[in-house]
Amino acid sequence: LRPEQSLGFPRAPMHRHAVRGVSQALLRAQSRLWTSTIPRLASQTKFPVPEKSSRSFATTSDSINTAKSINELAKLLPSSLGASGTKEKDTIVRLLLNIGSHKEVRQYLKHFANVDTIQFAVIKIGGGVLEDSLSTLVSSLIFLQRVGLFPIVIHGGGPQMNAELDQAGIPAEYTDGLRVTSPEVLAIAQRIFQRENLKLVDALEQAGARARPVTSVFESQPLDPKKYGLVGQVTKINSEPIASCVLSGCVPVLSSLGVTPGGQVLNINADVAALELAKEIRPLKIIFLNTTAGMKDDRGQVMSTINLEEEYDYLMQQPWVKYGLRLKIKEMKGCLDVLPLSSSVSVTSPEHLQEELFNTQRSGTHVFKGEKINAYDTFDQVDQVQLKALIEKAFGRPLVDDYFTTTAPRLHKIYLSKSFRAVAVLTMEQGVPYLDKFAVTEQAKGDGLSDALWSRITKDNPQLFWRSRNNNQVNPWYFQKASGHIQNAPWTVFWYGIEGIDKIQKVVSAAIALPVTMRPPSVHTPPVVTPTPTLVPQSKFRIGLLGARGHVGGHLTRLISQHPYLELACVASSTQAGTSVQGTLPFAPSHLKFEDITPDNIASYTENNHIDAWFLALPDAIAPPYVASLVSVKKYPVLVDLSSDHRFDSNWTYGVTEVNREKLRGAKKIANPGCYATGMFLTMAPLVRGGSHGPVVEGPPSFFGISGYSGAGTKASPRNDPNNLHGNILPYKLIHHTHEKEVSHQLGFPIHFTPHVGEFFQGITLTGSMKLRRPFTRDELVAKYQSFYKDEPLIKVVSGIPEVKSNANKHTVSIGGFEMDASSRHLVTVTTLDNLLKGAATQAMQNLNVALGMEELLGIQQELGN
Repeated sequence: LRPEQSLGFPRAPMHRHAVRGVSQALLRAQSRLWTSTIPRLASQTKFPVPEKSSRSFATTSDSINTAKSINELAKLLPSSLGASGTKEKDTIVRLLLNIGSHKEVRQYLKHFANVDTIQFAVIKIGGGVLEDSLSTLVSSLIFLQRVGLFPIVIHGGGPQMNAELDQAGIPAEYTDGLRVTSPEVLAIAQRIFQRENLKLVDALEQAGARARPVTSVFESQPLDPKKYGLVGQVTKINSEPIASCVLSGCVPVLSSLGVTPGGQVLNINADVAALELAKEIRPLKIIFLNTTAGMKDDRGQVMSTINLEEEYDYLMQQPWVKYGLRLKIKEMKGCLDVLPLSSSVSVTSPEHLQEELFNTQRSGTHVFKGEKINAYDTFDQVDQVQLKALIEKAFGRPLVDDYFTTTAPRLHKIYLSKSFRAVAVLTMEQGVPYLDKFAVTEQAKGDGLSDALWSRITKDNPQLFWRSRNNNQVNPWYFQKASGHIQNAPWTVFWYGIEGIDKIQKVVSAAIALPVTMRPPSVHTPPVVTPTPTLVPQSKFRIGLLGARGHVGGHLTRLISQHPYLELACVASSTQAGTSVQGTLPFAPSHLKFEDITPDNIASYTENNHIDAWFLALPDAIAPPYVASLVSVKKYPVLVDLSSDHRFDSNWTYGVTEVNREKLRGAKKIANPGCYATGMFLTMAPLVRGGSHGPVVEGPPSFFGISGYSGAGTKASPRNDPNNLHGNILPYKLIHHTHEKEVSHQLGFPIHFTPHVGEFFQGITLTGSMKLRRPFTRDELVAKYQSFYKDEPLIKVVSGIPEVKSNANKHTVSIGGFEMDASSRHLVTVTTLDNLLKGAATQAMQNLNVALGMEELLGIQQELGN
């Protein structure tokens, strides 16, 4: 079992061979768990409610103390939770009170409502937790199973072992953090592990969950018999017992015992066993639960973060990092070294498990691979070109031309990550360090660099203040980091470590008086929300959706739900009119019911319900009657048509956002491009429109495309039948495909295109073959594309060959390959994108945002770290 990506259970149909490299047992578990077990758990599971955490929070105004607040928050939960209705929802909200503040609970519930995959979490439980916090632990594990984060539990038994060894008169002996295990010690370990395992399983069962003790997972060999005795090292993970649990909807509870091929039982350190398991199954989360709520330093304080790249060598040299702590950190590094950069290990307590999993405010120790963060005193010590590019990419706007020269005299420190993915620029104002720029790329945020950079800043600077636009979406994170703040339009000024009213007033005044250092967006830069409060929508735009029950409609519903200025006001379905939308689309508001919208009543409905925009996610040839009926509406809504009906109509704006952005501003009729067409148009635009001497392409290019079967829609057909597609690629519409005509028309340059359907669910790969007017080197081609798309966050230009799996479930397009035969001037490109996202829903949201004058990535940017 060595999958190439995290195991997950897509709610959309998933073929059992869709994740290459994963054992067939776990794939069978994936395909069956969502369709049978999870719905049953959703209606049967009961939740014991732990006592509220004693943890204090910044303000009492945010706390949830009344039944009214509980009922209000319960409405955010999807109606699909089961038959127990309001009572069950209230129970879940009460469980979330461990998180503390009203704002945090809302954020948690939003995440809960948006879960669209079932993922694994490897959770290592210390023996002390089983003794002291069993009830809270059980509540948290059941909740995780309920929301689709399927726990794989492995437990220890250290305190129990020490107690029984003491009773037996056997001294506890450790070497290098490992328990030396004699045959007598092993016999006690087997008895204790069995007892503690069954205790946890019984507690889960009594609480209404299903659980199963699991053995024979860890095949092992003796580590060093002379030194450690019967201590094992893991050589192989047997996934079949885990898969059997998953298939049955049971929480697998593992003990840290291994068995040699010859049948000898060996004692394995529980931390080591959990991390070896994580290496194999690559879970979404790795959590260590202990009684101290983290890993402590030499002062007895919980370390909030450990950036292994920057701190590992230092920690290994410290005299207080010894025994079990030393082993734990060493093994965590070994695990994270082979996992994706975004992986991490969280060490916390059961009381704070939910907030550790779903909140930005960490409660324990967050261990991540990270990277070096270097400190500089002057701009001359860094590459200013790369630094400028990083800041402008993160802010989505260009710096003023004289930023470096005017800032240099006041410069205090530059903190810059080795990869140029994160930077903080500090100046000195009023004798206090001022955070002038804090810029982190989207990917780096997911990799933990934001916290690592902040940790370095706070370590070196006991006092700090900074300002942020009132509508900056990073502000919730800043609120957590600051000890105080004050709003003075258009700025919010934050600080920490500064005391005294006079001092605070001085730094606030200094922050507000500083000049603006970012220019308005350039022509090529994606638009951002204008920070002037009068231009921010005073109320939400009301959105209608025709065709919500298709794959694209579901994604649109999710994007609308996380948009700060859009409200889903109408969802149409003639066959389900009057029924709850949330039963079909879990991201929809709970009060919304399907409406029977027809060409005859859409105009009156639009006016009576103040609909500002319609997404038309309908099959081809269905939308025109609806559009025709809207002519009579006094306040004409924005229309975004995702079908092909209006892509050849000059009265409609063609919605390739990155190329037609200026035409889209204020547009009322937008023809959203097709999925294949989006990839081909974006591939050809730099070669056809990117030069002053006309196209550099000689003759029509040819594109060979393969799409996932979700592109064939939800209506049953041979092109979306997994059985028909198994081990198969299905060509269709060999000439004159509508996307071939679409791109040729909109680009003003002919192309050829042959589509195919593959056995994967979503994603597109397009291989383009063409002849250029002159030879180019790979570097020249990459530079040409990078220049054309230099300010486009959703377009990735890569020198290698992009793969479908790298872009599936993402909002971006990757263009690469760039292989050229200089003698024949033959160029081959490869482009990948997700047909349901950038090929449909994502681009539709971009287009609507631009048309309504809002920041282009609203509703999307929350997911760009994936």
